Amino acid sequence: MVASVSALTSSAQASSYYEAEDYYAEGGLSPSQWQGAGAEALGLSGEVDRDEFRALLDGRIGDQQLGAFRDAQLEHRPGWDVTLSAPKSVSIMAEVAGDRRLIEAHGEAVKTAMAHVERHMAATRIRDGGIVAREATGNLVIASFQHGTSRAQDPQLHTHNVILNATQGEDGAWRSLEPRAIYQLQKQIGAIYRQELALKVRELGYEIEAGKESMFEIRGVSKQVIEAFSTRSTEIEAALAERGTSRDMASAVEKQVATLDTREAKVAVDPAALVAEWRETAAKAGFGAEARLTMVREAEAKAANPYHRAAIELQGENAAARAVAHAADKLGERQSVFSAAALQEEAGRIGLGRIGYAQIGEAIEVATKQGDLIDRTHIDRRGAEFAGFTTRQNVETEARMLRIEAEGRSALAPIASPLAAARAVASAAAQAERTGHGWNPDQRAATEQLLTSRNRITAVQGYAGTAKTTTVLATFAREAKARGIAVTALAPTASAAMVLGEALGTRGDTVARHLLSPERGDPTRPAAWIVDEASLLSARDTARLFDLAAKQDARIVLVGDVKQLGAVEAGAAFAQLQGAGMETARLVEIVRQTNLATREAVLASIEGDARKALAALDRGGGQIIETQERSTRFAAIAERYAALDKAGRARTIVIEPSREGRDALTADIRTALTQSGVLIGRAVAVEALVNKGLTRGEARDPLSYDKGDVVRFTRDYADKGVMRGAAYRVESIDPARAAIALKAEDGREVDWRLRQWGAGHAQAFSAQPIDLKAGDAIRFTRNDREAGRINGARAEVIAVDQQARTATIHIGQGTTETLHLDSARDRHITHGYVDTAFAAQGRTADHVIIHADSKAVNLVDQKSFYVGISRAKESATIFTNDRDKLVAAISERAGQVQTAIAQATASGLAAGTAKGAGLG
Repeated sequence: MVASVSALTSSAQASSYYEAEDYYAEGGLSPSQWQGAGAEALGLSGEVDRDEFRALLDGRIGDQQLGAFRDAQLEHRPGWDVTLSAPKSVSIMAEVAGDRRLIEAHGEAVKTAMAHVERHMAATRIRDGGIVAREATGNLVIASFQHGTSRAQDPQLHTHNVILNATQGEDGAWRSLEPRAIYQLQKQIGAIYRQELALKVRELGYEIEAGKESMFEIRGVSKQVIEAFSTRSTEIEAALAERGTSRDMASAVEKQVATLDTREAKVAVDPAALVAEWRETAAKAGFGAEARLTMVREAEAKAANPYHRAAIELQGENAAARAVAHAADKLGERQSVFSAAALQEEAGRIGLGRIGYAQIGEAIEVATKQGDLIDRTHIDRRGAEFAGFTTRQNVETEARMLRIEAEGRSALAPIASPLAAARAVASAAAQAERTGHGWNPDQRAATEQLLTSRNRITAVQGYAGTAKTTTVLATFAREAKARGIAVTALAPTASAAMVLGEALGTRGDTVARHLLSPERGDPTRPAAWIVDEASLLSARDTARLFDLAAKQDARIVLVGDVKQLGAVEAGAAFAQLQGAGMETARLVEIVRQTNLATREAVLASIEGDARKALAALDRGGGQIIETQERSTRFAAIAERYAALDKAGRARTIVIEPSREGRDALTADIRTALTQSGVLIGRAVAVEALVNKGLTRGEARDPLSYDKGDVVRFTRDYADKGVMRGAAYRVESIDPARAAIALKAEDGREVDWRLRQWGAGHAQAFSAQPIDLKAGDAIRFTRNDREAGRINGARAEVIAVDQQARTATIHIGQGTTETLHLDSARDRHITHGYVDTAFAAQGRTADHVIIHADSKAVNLVDQKSFYVGISRAKESATIFTNDRDKLVAAISERAGQVQTAIAQATASGLAAGTAKGAGLG
């Protein structure tokens, strides 16, 4: 493990552990060291004094005692251990080959990483009346202890950085630390450390082999040698395998449990004997004394050459600005506002081994002065504030979107007069009444508003289950078509577009595909585009859609719910436009739920009141089941689902917010279905293709791809022999040249140069092994118009043939077809038992089963909770680890998405009062 964060539970245990003898005392290297502005404020420097260390662990700072007394007992957490470990090849070259320069390089990289922690993660809690707020402090007291071996007595250069539970506030008082950012950004801490170390390793004359997530090894230290000294890694992998998982698939908690379960007590050994043993092991692995010494001498000679350092410095100066620009583009594609710490990490990943932390910081300052980066406060999912940025491009995109909407106000003639609109609504409502579905006042008012609007862009904001489509939109579309207007049904996903199109009796299409059709079918005929699930549209796609509408003189009706989940890409366009004054009809009366208690739960979730929502479920709207262990919860969900008959399963949606959790829960459900006889016969193995969801920036990065991935291009490259939609397998990757060797299904080879062509028009899919049995429910995961398949559409496996490697599926209305499981086209499938909240949005069922772990910081919030329970007509059952903690977590996480232009500025821009808004 390169970086780990663990809480210290006992000051006595901690002080004795870190006073062990496994330190570097030779060569003038200190076995321990104080770090941090907090330590400096306390006058602590140099080696860690035992008495001072123990006092701080106990929360004693001068005449202050940190902590709280409960039942006359002091409660104070001693601190946290952030352990940073060198890549195995670095440890081997330092400890086995004897290049002590690497030990110093490791120490300097650790200091840089911990300074990053101090700058971006140090905080305390300040209580003001009944409100507790997070206050960034920018100072830590850190005691660092450097060790050279792992518990398995392998060479493992690592440093324990004990962050004491104390930080100084703005008022000068010392308070306990608020550590959540340190836990949540554990990977970032490790990445910053590795990035700085990679540069220093190169400065010392070595070359590196870069891997994913800023991982690297020293070139020349073979995989065989590394594996010979990776006893702990092998033990942990074995422990994870026993649990049915792996290092790649396991959660952070599962990895931590495996690490603790395999941990042996440290034993004292003779250092000289240990080094001799290491060198013997290295020689057996083909890394003898001569080879080791040759590598060290060549590196030392290279580092001593003044041209080497000059070349690295020059390379860094040129690379830092490019890395920051590329990092900002990538982060800005997903978030309108991102943290300064994330930008530093991403730029370091892009420039791994070529640029250092300080150079990145300088490049960020230059980009800010030039206006390419704009200072903004980044607000995380818990509402905590951090230093952050937006980009010039994101501001310009949102400004263009807001401007087009504002310019479109009063720009068109209404579709119907007030009298004609009233008559149309009365007719539609009377017809609905005859079928037992009467209209409510919201639906009547919204329909009349849309039909009489003079604005190019209008919106319908309606909560889940307000019958927007069958009432308002259906009537609007019918009246528009009756007056010669061409109506097009659009949505971000093909499944939602298909459902909307069928409901409105018109053509349905995705927004992405519509944007690729610049010409109108009949330019003389007015057009209206109805866009469902508008909350899922990014600012970029919304701006492009508005641009096209203005050019084609079309009107747009955006339909959605700002309370539901937002776009995967940057922005919260639907909410931002409403806040800026876009004309919006509102539907608030929910008609979906047939169970009054379930409806009350949904209304409470809209208010963000999770406690009230769960209480409503208790009263008959569903059930809340608490179980501490995830595996037990999953087993219970699987048993409940498998006990349903076929019709009952069809009327039930199962939601698990994470992809990893979805796969694990699916495995449990399929086991239960096999035991109950629903899944029968032998299974056929399939390498299903899963969209990697690369951003445009990631698609240009060779490290985003893995051998065995499948790439599909969205346009032809005739001169390269590439056909749109064809599947090409990744055979090999050359990061240095940004080149990928592809092979088509017919065996043709393609040399793909990412920096030259195709990266902006490619989709990448990873292979995920699944198996299919007769009776399995599956879901298509990619649109395929030629095959008539819609992303999200479902089917049932009715037979499999292992020899022919085919599966016969039933896709509804008596239609069957055969999947050829070795063909890439037919491998865009997954099991159809469990949905993420994103996949469930837009679906409806009688019953919903939701897995909600309070610890899922990035996945469980007010929006996902509302989306989950609002799918249900009759009941919602929630499985959780802890009811009270779930309520607290949902209450804390609003799930709001930031925009590049602040709301007040956006309103001014739409009103035409803010020239160049957002750029200041």
